[in-house]
Amino acid sequence: MKRTLPLAGLLFASFSLGALAHDPGEPGRHASRDVNRDGAIDRNEAATHPRLAARFDQLDLNRDGRLDASERPQHEGHRGRRQGLSLERMDTNRDGRVSRAEFDSTRAARGATRSERQHASGAHAKHLPVDFAAIDANRDGYLVRTEIRAHRERMHIRMQAARKAMLERRFIASDINRDGKLGRVEVSETMPRMGGRFDALDANRDGFLSRGELLQGRRSR
Repeated sequence: MKRTLPLAGLLFASFSLGALAHDPGEPGRHASRDVNRDGAIDRNEAATHPRLAARFDQLDLNRDGRLDASERPQHEGHRGRRQGLSLERMDTNRDGRVSRAEFDSTRAARGATRSERQHASGAHAKHLPVDFAAIDANRDGYLVRTEIRAHRERMHIRMQAARKAMLERRFIASDINRDGKLGRVEVSETMPRMGGRFDALDANRDGFLSRGELLQGRRSR
């Protein structure tokens, strides 16, 4: 009789604090579109590139009529990467800090854009709200670069710990014979997607997957 084990799932906030925007003067695939070299692409500059022009309003998250480095398509990321908090993107009055009003306005605009993308793609990912107070360490009502960076580091540690906890639960659930390692049959029955990569994950070629090998395999996906 085939034994089916429930596998615990874990829902993360897809929010992550990404790297701050590139230097506007840095060369890149959109450098030629910034005709006047002011570090941003305005609507007139985008008009000569139909695909960019068609997405201009969607990309212009702070609704200032310009695409700065953090709003350009190359920052929308490779698979699995999402744009996180950026001081440059939220600081609409360019005073070097982000007020609660700027934060709320930018996050609302980004939430609307995310909803449009999910609707178009048919995806229905859940997103947990970002807590302004959790980032505002000195409680002065503003976010500065050091606070954003510190919060990003805290979130990274929390997500790493949550990922390890999830994998531990999956490992225990998949270890049917409770020998502390996963054989090919156990992986195939309880984690079909990982089963197809068994040989690649079995780094020491002993015919079993250890906790370390399973964790490394998840990181390399």
